[in-house]
Amino acid sequence: MRPYQLVGVHWLVGLYENGLNGILGDEMGLGKTVQSVALLAHLKGNSVAGPFMVVGPLSTLHNWKNEFAKWAPGISAVVYHGSPKERAEIRGQFLRGKQAGADKDFPVLITSFEIIIRDAKELRKLGWKFVIIDEGHRLKNMNCRLIKELKSICDHGQTCNRLLLTGTPLQNNLTELWALLNFLLPSIFDDLDSFQAWFDFDFTQEDVDQKVLQGEMENSVVTKLHQILRPFLLRRLKQDVELSVPKKYEYILYGWLSEWQSAMYDDLIKKQLKDSDGKELRMQNVLMQLRKCCNHPYLFEWPLDPSSGQESVDEILVQASGKMQLLDRIMTMLKKEGDHKVLIFSQMTRMLDVLEDYLAWRGYTYRRLDGGVSAQDRMTAMNDFNTDKSIDCFLLSTRAGGLGINLVAADTCIIFDSDWNPHADLQAQDRCHRIGQTKTVLVFRLATADTVEEKILHAAKQKLKLEQLVVSKGKFKDIGAKTDKNDGLKEGELMELLAFDPSKSALGRTDNKVITDAELAMVLDRKGGTKKGKGFLAVEKTTNSFDALNSKG
Repeated sequence: MRPYQLVGVHWLVGLYENGLNGILGDEMGLGKTVQSVALLAHLKGNSVAGPFMVVGPLSTLHNWKNEFAKWAPGISAVVYHGSPKERAEIRGQFLRGKQAGADKDFPVLITSFEIIIRDAKELRKLGWKFVIIDEGHRLKNMNCRLIKELKSICDHGQTCNRLLLTGTPLQNNLTELWALLNFLLPSIFDDLDSFQAWFDFDFTQEDVDQKVLQGEMENSVVTKLHQILRPFLLRRLKQDVELSVPKKYEYILYGWLSEWQSAMYDDLIKKQLKDSDGKELRMQNVLMQLRKCCNHPYLFEWPLDPSSGQESVDEILVQASGKMQLLDRIMTMLKKEGDHKVLIFSQMTRMLDVLEDYLAWRGYTYRRLDGGVSAQDRMTAMNDFNTDKSIDCFLLSTRAGGLGINLVAADTCIIFDSDWNPHADLQAQDRCHRIGQTKTVLVFRLATADTVEEKILHAAKQKLKLEQLVVSKGKFKDIGAKTDKNDGLKEGELMELLAFDPSKSALGRTDNKVITDAELAMVLDRKGGTKKGKGFLAVEKTTNSFDALNSKG
């Protein structure tokens, strides 16, 4: 294990010995899983009887089992999934072992959020000693059934320690963070209204920057929040602890609507979009339709080849979309350079269909992963991509492909359409920018200028600003260090963090010049450095998306 991982294990052991629960919030790709396995191995080695349970997304379950086999082969681990009959048999083994007094020999039970909801009544009977929640930000909704069932399981019988693992402990607002803290320490975090009244950081408001600055200068509001969180949160970033991971450079590249898209965009705004037969389409969610338009007109109606009656795949597929034109130029230049593997993420599976036909038409070899791909096929596709040098590209849906996937064979990540939640895109990037990566990673976030996509980028910036303010300013990476008023954020630090003026960035430019081939070659240069040019925003990047969205272009 790496030194910082050993530090993390010592911190987790300290929490347990002091009867506390906490959040291991290390940035994605720093080995939260192995630290958790080491903790349970320590408890087993010190004769702490189980049972122990790991709960996470379905896509991560087999990875957890593999990590136990790799790092703690002496600990049995079982995936609790399958049919009701299969799950009942596993529970029966637990109960029989409990009756025989063989608690210390219990395997670690690994199960999914969905199974917790289905089998909560039966699982709470087993009297858990330690429960680990992977991707713990799933508990951000304090009123959801999942968090209620987990509480019932953990609160039943003996004292049950709880640990949340998440690379994104704060995603949207402080209410979600409070929900996590309430799950961990309900006796301490028991009053949401008081928490909200004291820490009022709502970045959707116009004057929040000044309010935060004034609150910190007069009452040390931010510093006090850090003091409250410090005992329960450990968060390290790659740039702090894992210097062997190569740098990551992230760029926002802007394209323009094609004539087809532009006409369609106007019709959508007027709610007058018609199909090929002249019939008006029903617009239930105009915002989503506008986002589809920015991606590709084929998401509305794919033209058919008159000779075959099949969906047409030709040069029009590229020329119909400004972002497809950008993607085509990037892929062409990467192919010329050689020895590059690419991840392409989209939130829309139908867009993945378009991209799949594009790759096949251009002669690229690829694999694909979305929510409909089975666990076994996921593993096969990942192994193929990481071991077969002839595979050029991996297509992934942002949500299905953002967890439990290691694709370090790739050195380029393309976010075709950004998520309202910027952390989903960060998780996507960290499929390749993680421990084991040996090359500099380039991340290209594609966006369409003067459209709704600029609003999405701005919303992402505001959410990342909140996350930076609360948990990512280096206040939770050192164990034992105190955060007192004298160690709080200085006025200059706050001013730098809160400063952002879209009118002075590439979001506010007025020219309509698309990035040139020379400029594109410049951002494809993996030697690093800040690069600027008309038609795109590009900055040096090493750890997350905040600086890219905060840069002046």
